[in-house]
Amino acid sequence: MMRPGRLLLIVLLLAGLLSGPGSALAGIEDNPLQPADTSSPRATLQGFIETLNDIHAEIRAVVKSYLASSRLYLSTQEARKIDHLIQRLEIVRRTLDMSDTPAALVDRLSDTRVLQLKEVLDRLDLPDFESVPDADAMEARAFKRWTIPGTEITIARVEQGPRAGEYLFSRETVQRLPEFYEKVAALPYKSTATAGWYDRYRYGGGGMYKLIPYRWMLNLPDWSKRLVFDQPLWRWFGVFLVLLTATLIYLLVRRGVTAWAKRGSVPELRRQWAQLTKPLTLLALIPVVVHLLAENLRLTGIILEVTTLSLWAVFTLSLTWAVWLGSHAVAESVVSAQDMHTGSIDSQLVRLGLRLIATILSIAILVIGAQQLGIPAYSVIAGLGVGGIAVALAAKDSLANLLGSLLIMFEKPFRVGHWIKLGDTEGIVESIGFRSTRIRTFYNSLVSIPSNTLVNSTVDNMHMRQYRRVRTTLLISYDTPADTVETFIADIRQIILDSPHTRKDRHRIRLDDFSEFGLQILVNFFLDVSGTKEEQVERQNILMQILKLAESMQIRFATPVLAAAPDTPATEA
Repeated sequence: MMRPGRLLLIVLLLAGLLSGPGSALAGIEDNPLQPADTSSPRATLQGFIETLNDIHAEIRAVVKSYLASSRLYLSTQEARKIDHLIQRLEIVRRTLDMSDTPAALVDRLSDTRVLQLKEVLDRLDLPDFESVPDADAMEARAFKRWTIPGTEITIARVEQGPRAGEYLFSRETVQRLPEFYEKVAALPYKSTATAGWYDRYRYGGGGMYKLIPYRWMLNLPDWSKRLVFDQPLWRWFGVFLVLLTATLIYLLVRRGVTAWAKRGSVPELRRQWAQLTKPLTLLALIPVVVHLLAENLRLTGIILEVTTLSLWAVFTLSLTWAVWLGSHAVAESVVSAQDMHTGSIDSQLVRLGLRLIATILSIAILVIGAQQLGIPAYSVIAGLGVGGIAVALAAKDSLANLLGSLLIMFEKPFRVGHWIKLGDTEGIVESIGFRSTRIRTFYNSLVSIPSNTLVNSTVDNMHMRQYRRVRTTLLISYDTPADTVETFIADIRQIILDSPHTRKDRHRIRLDDFSEFGLQILVNFFLDVSGTKEEQVERQNILMQILKLAESMQIRFATPVLAAAPDTPATEA
């Protein structure tokens, strides 16, 4: 059985070894900006092995100092040394070509791949470094790649991208490292190997060395170290605790925000802002959960990949959700602050503009998020393009109505509250939407007219009239004297002229015709008023004055008498 001191040594090695990226230096401590030497397969292989061996030896000295003390945690000086060695590990990570790895997994998987490669190399008979081709030897070769003899582990020159010209462990090699490790895991270590790193990384609690003393971690009961889906049981308890805590925080935030939304004078607006807290809470919690699971609890293998990618996928969707809900909340806040009518064109333009911005941002977020998850951007864009064409073909009428709504909003032929006539439909505009316009008719029905129909039809906007015409015909009896008729017409004209709300230059008051039932007097004039309500009031005032005038002059209005036609049979009594 492994001695406790040895076990603690390995655990602490892993604690400092793989917990985060930093500035790289390959044994040259006076220059923290010294890059990895990847000028040839020899430099890459030699730098990888020697840097890891050197880090191992330095951490060993730190561990000896820690074991000789009674302290629970590392001293300040020891912790700084560990942090410095963690920074040096970047030199090792940068010898791997991780370009095919999803960006969301690079930081997590690079540690695992480094250890897997070290485990494989520690079990192989490697050639002397002098026999590995250097930069001059590679210049003479047609193929800029070198494979370790007897293996499929290849170091190849990168041909494109920011690291073009560097010799790195190839993408194919990095992808197949789990397979290579499984094949050599049963082989014995070579004499120069640093044994046990990968197993302690997978099953130890290295990521929590700043939170929980390793002396406590070493004393965990054996049952807590049993493997379930390649993870020790204590780690699953930690995962459960992290997820439970995150869920409780989410529910508490939602409960508090829901209570806040019910207060205030504008509950609907508060409700929209309250809805925004759902994705915002997820955006705050997910990075913390990912860090705890990957860096502290150190999930590994397929569990790490599935968990990390799933959480970052939820993060991307939550960010898209937040942008969309945020555009709605901001739009309603602007409409409310500016006292705009809910269905007015101005309010619809505010909503449309913010929704358009939200749509563009959402597409950008989805494309970038897909890249982070390992889905090529061109695939996402192509998919959106094909999907857009399919949607456009399936919803061409809806798109035509949307374009029609945009034309109505920008040209503004009418507004909410205007009285318009459209064919057989006449009424007051109640709302202007992105698909249709709703008109409340004068018999109180609600008519929805598609926007595409509106822009292709003749709309008579009665509200936009500068003057409101009043045209009516008065029938007075034939026994009215001619002088009285003439005076009556002159007095009506004077009523029109005396009114402060009539147009003085356009009025027609005259004897128009001899009808079957009486003398027909035409009364035609224009009212200068601002709205329908004022029009009705002034129309009534003038008509009442005419009625009183007729009474004062004892003029009788003729009443049509409908007689039965001569050939109409008489009805029975």
